[in-house]
Amino acid sequence: MASLTAMERLLLFHKLERDLFHRLVHDLAQDPAVMRWVIAFWLWLESTGHHDFIRRVAALPGPVVLRFVDEAVACLRCLANLGQGTTTAGAEDGRNRYLPCTNALLNDPISNVSYFQGRRREVLDGIKHQYRSICLVVCDVGSSTTCGVPAAAPLMVSFPVHTAPRVAPLPLNPMAVSFTLNPMASPWIPVQCSLLPDDYRSLFITFSKGYPISKEDIVAFFDSVFGPCVEMVMVEKVAPGQQPVYGRVILRSAAMIPVVLNGRQTAKFMIKGRHLWARIYIPASRLSYP
Repeated sequence: MASLTAMERLLLFHKLERDLFHRLVHDLAQDPAVMRWVIAFWLWLESTGHHDFIRRVAALPGPVVLRFVDEAVACLRCLANLGQGTTTAGAEDGRNRYLPCTNALLNDPISNVSYFQGRRREVLDGIKHQYRSICLVVCDVGSSTTCGVPAAAPLMVSFPVHTAPRVAPLPLNPMAVSFTLNPMASPWIPVQCSLLPDDYRSLFITFSKGYPISKEDIVAFFDSVFGPCVEMVMVEKVAPGQQPVYGRVILRSAAMIPVVLNGRQTAKFMIKGRHLWARIYIPASRLSYP
């Protein structure tokens, strides 16, 4: 069999990004010109050390993916506006200046879109590189097997940022402790998507040594704070006389993960006077559960 061409190798290597682009454009009715820049932004994030960002986004339900899109567009718009001498993403985008979904998948959270001030040229060059070298090739509006290259879109400093109407942004629950609340958040009912594998609906939890928390108390706490969102709780299997120090909470919906974490890498809760820390569950972790 003949060896693959350079373009065929590129398309094969970026099949995930290609499939996600088609989902955004064909299933979620997004503007392909904007979605190329969105995926370029996500590729740039991965290039700076936030590995598997796109794979994790692609595994989420459509309404949640669109929230990630909103936040990416807010960041891109901020970069464009900075180039015009402004320092904000626009007053109408105030609620998108906070990045709860994006931060839930980052190693180092971005406080808000103003993070890009002072780094505009560096970030912009990186995103443009991903756009020109990858997205113009793999993000084709034709069929997923087409190898054609779409026509170039405008440079990102003036790219279109009008996207399809969105569902309401993620809320921040006032009962969750040690959170900085976003007063601009709107009420939101998460999409239930229990068909996703457990790994994509899970939080890794840890306890203070010597102060474990029962499964029943964990379920009762999360359901009382965030509504009936817990499907199952598992805790570390330990030898007699020892106490568990970690566990796993499987949520009914992957959409609840950024809500519970409030856009942070780690969230801290107090349950009956005992501390519990939660973060996104990493499927590769080799942990022992009963």
